[in-house]
Amino acid sequence: PNRIRAKAMAVCMAVHWVINFFVGLLFLRLLEQLGPLILYTIFGSFCFLAVIYVKRNVMETKGKTLQEIEMALLPQQ
Repeated sequence: PNRIRAKAMAVCMAVHWVINFFVGLLFLRLLEQLGPLILYTIFGSFCFLAVIYVKRNVMETKGKTLQEIEMALLPQQ
């Protein structure tokens, strides 16, 4: 909903930056310990799981207004 949009975006961006920090902090250490093949296989696996999750659980919003999206996400009574 529009009334919580700014707060939700702030939380999403905060999580994004925290995760980005840890990736930057740990990437070289993991690359040295695991090797590039294993590390990129793990990364690719997470990406593949993310694609499956999005395909199954996230609705298409192209061409819809924010109000139409909000109505589609509200529980039906």
